[in-house]
Amino acid sequence: MKIGLCTIAFSELPLEDVLDIAGRYGFDGVEIWGKQPHTPSEYDEDYFRKIKEIADSKMLEIAAFGSYVNPLTDDYEQQMETALQITQILGSKLIRVWSGGGPSKSVRANDRRLITIRLKTVCQWAGINSITVATEMHNNNLTDTAETTLQLIQDVGLPGLKTYYQPCFRKDADDFYECAKLVGPYVANVHAQNAKQLDNGSFEACAIADGVVNYKKIVGILRSYDYDGYLEIEFVHGEDKLAALKNDRDFLAQLLK
Repeated sequence: MKIGLCTIAFSELPLEDVLDIAGRYGFDGVEIWGKQPHTPSEYDEDYFRKIKEIADSKMLEIAAFGSYVNPLTDDYEQQMETALQITQILGSKLIRVWSGGGPSKSVRANDRRLITIRLKTVCQWAGINSITVATEMHNNNLTDTAETTLQLIQDVGLPGLKTYYQPCFRKDADDFYECAKLVGPYVANVHAQNAKQLDNGSFEACAIADGVVNYKKIVGILRSYDYDGYLEIEFVHGEDKLAALKNDRDFLAQLLK
């Protein structure tokens, strides 16, 4: 496995500065955040070619393009076309998309069908360029549980659709380890997040080493499925963000020894 940095972790900085941080702190690759300022509001081919050159100069792989393609938006086709162009220029073979639809418990049947049809189209287009499409396991999306994620993968029925593994922190969320076991064969990327549970039952984000998720167990489960992709730091927590980043990166590196 490799260690990656999601550039959203430093959303306040220009992307060039975040790439410099990733290089200096020993990351293997980065996931490019698909919103401003890291992704211009208007497609700019020259900008992304420059980003690719900078990443190459720092020996950083573009692990993924973290797009915001959502199959339920009116401009879905334009979103998809632009995001795939960006992914190709960056030289990445993975694009993150959203399933949308709101919490899986309340997704309407018509929306579920539309999500399936449109994600099938995304996978077909991406597959022409050997790009894998992966939905994120995220609260307030159809793919907020292992069951609904696996059902969507089955309904789309194409090998080019995978999933991110990301623990969800809510009272009715899947068990972290059972979820990893269920989606393990389909994991294309991992957002390594953690949180502490407060006395009122809610969760507060924290350093990856300090929360309720035991990442040694997660890594062991993923290894049992021969996962060799990225463990990515998506957010860092603390007043000194660079110190927090180093601690998270060192923790993940120790796990992978």
